[in-house]
Formats: sequence, structure tokens, C-alpha cells
Amino acid sequence: MEATWFVVADRSQAQLYEITGTKLKPVLKEVEVIEHPEGRRTGDASTSGSEHELHVDDSAASDEEDRRFARQVVERLRAAQQRREFAKLLIAAPAQMVGNLRKYSGRTLSRSVQREIIGDYTGDSRHALQERLRRRDWLE
Repeated sequence: MEATWFVVADRSQAQLYEITGTKLKPVLKEVEVIEHPEGRRTGDASTSGSEHELHVDDSAASDEEDRRFARQVVERLRAAQQRREFAKLLIAAPAQMVGNLRKYSGRTLSRSVQREIIGDYTGDSRHALQERLRRRDWLE
């Protein structure tokens, strides 16, 4: 049986799971969690206490951090794919993250992607993710 991995990501973390069990009763086995604390947005200067503070638009820097993290996740997935740790891949992430992952994946990794699920599910428990896999028919 070919191994399937499930990537649940946002801008500050990526949870990598191996899917075992059956389509009707999937089981997620945690492989790794990749943290990216730089992706967490803190309150910007425009919402701070003083009206005399300068507001700096840091969206370009934030976008670059998002791209850097996506490249880090892709490199981890490529390494796992080369070691034949998985054959199929499901990705659940916000649209921008999915786009960045797709942009840096390359042909070989892209071919293993079976489904892209748009949304932020990083706050879900493993049990909740298993239920989503089962109820939403995300598995083929």
C-alpha cells in the first residue's frame, strides 16, 4: 500500500501526518511539526497606543517570510519523497500558503499531490482532522 501524507499548514506551522487506516476510519500518525514563529503576526504599529508612532508597511517582509517558510516545508517534503516515505500527498492550508507550496514544489512533488484543501485547519486536533478526512471525503 502506498503511503499518504497529510500536510496541515498555515504561515506559522506545518503539521505532517501519515494517513493509515481505511477511508472510512482514517488514522493520523504525526510525522513532524515544523514551527515558523516568524510567521506569527504581532499587532502592527497602527493599532498601538500612541497616535504619533510611525506606521510601517511590513507586508513585503511578511510575504517573504511566508515564501521562505513554504520553501522550507517543500524541502522537507522533497527529502521525504526521495526516501520514499510517501507516494501521495494531501495539503490543507490557506489559499496563499497552498499557492506558495505549489510554486516551489516542482514537477515531481506536484505529481504526488492528490488534493489541495483551502482552509486553516492547524487549530484542529488530530481527532477532528481524522473526522474531517472521513466526513468530507478528502481521501480518494
